[in-house]
Amino acid sequence: MTLHAIEITLTRSVDTLELRAAQQESCLPLAAADDRRRLVVLVSAKNEGRAMRKIWKRLEDALPIDVLCSLFPGPDGKYLMSIPMSDETYKRIQAGASAEGKTPEEYLREAIVQALARDRSTRLAQLDCALNELVRTYSPGEITGAAARRITR
Repeated sequence: MTLHAIEITLTRSVDTLELRAAQQESCLPLAAADDRRRLVVLVSAKNEGRAMRKIWKRLEDALPIDVLCSLFPGPDGKYLMSIPMSDETYKRIQAGASAEGKTPEEYLREAIVQALARDRSTRLAQLDCALNELVRTYSPGEITGAAARRITR
C-alpha cells in the first residue's frame, strides 16, 4: 500500500484536546497548521480515492471537516478533492450531467474550470481598471518609483 498525504480543511478551528481525541479515535497521524483549521494526514491506501474514503469514515464524526484535498497532483497534474454535499445537491449534479451526457465528475470538473475562468477574467478586468486609474492619476516615474520601493521592502 502507498502512503497518501491529504490536507483536511475544517469549518472552524479545533483545540488541542479535540485534535488529540480525533487522532486517537481514528488512529491516523494528524498534523495541524498554526490556525488549526487545516490539517495534514498520511493515509495508507491503494489509491487516493480510497485514502479519502478512509479519512471520511474515520474522522467525519470527530472533526468539522469541510474539504479534503490531495497535497500533491496526480500523474495527470490534477489534485483530487472530496467535498461533502447533500443528497439534493448530488441529485441536481446528476441531473445536469445526465442532460449533457457526462458523468457527474466530468460535469463538476467543467463547472469548476468555467468558474475559475470567470474569476480570472473578472480579476483581469479589475486589474485593467485599477491600472487605468493609476496611469490617469500618476506619472510613469511616480508609478515605477512606488513599485521599486515596494519590491525592496
